[in-house]
Amino acid sequence: MRFLFLGLVVLLSSQNTFSQERNDIGVLAGSSYYMGDFNLSTQFYQPSPAIGVLFRHNLNEFYSLKLSGTHGNLKGYYNPNNQYLPQIPYQSFEQSFRAFDKRLVEISGAIEMGLRPFGTKPVDAKSISPYVTLGVSLAIIDRDLLVNIPFGVGVKYTPFNRWTFGAEWRLHKTFNDNIDYYPTHPNQSFRIHNFDWVGIGGLFVSYRLVNKGAICPAYD
Repeated sequence: MRFLFLGLVVLLSSQNTFSQERNDIGVLAGSSYYMGDFNLSTQFYQPSPAIGVLFRHNLNEFYSLKLSGTHGNLKGYYNPNNQYLPQIPYQSFEQSFRAFDKRLVEISGAIEMGLRPFGTKPVDAKSISPYVTLGVSLAIIDRDLLVNIPFGVGVKYTPFNRWTFGAEWRLHKTFNDNIDYYPTHPNQSFRIHNFDWVGIGGLFVSYRLVNKGAICPAYD
């Protein structure tokens, strides 16, 4: 777990990775939650507090590369009165497996694609933009190391020079069906929709880093 955040901190503190006038650094806060056999469709099901950090390199007014790290929890509960899970009679489903609460630590690399041009000066139409995001993530859920695919939507807004506020919601498609201790039954054929999901949503604030005032007007 620690090496994920260590790598992120090293990148955030680097002074030579990219030209500073295109870089944002920030924090995020929101909720993390689980979707799977215990929760088939409810968004923000049993949400847990989640916090994180982010680093964004702006390629131009539409496209950005983002590295983020998030810490939260995933929780779920099996209620046989609301849902029937085949092959597992309630009486044989041990109490410890009816509910779970697992720690989540994930680091994501993603591309943001803005639907409008965006800058960090509170002027004209460039001060607000919705965007979509797609990337790849490495997550530690309890003791399991999982590769997953995050995708989502967000919006960012600049009310003050260099400051960006926004909201983002994304789903992480894992390739694991055991987050809830209820894997796909061996007799079932392989189907990708059987894998569990991780959801993360919340608010963020970031600041455009400065390079001794040497700012290109296009990115000021």
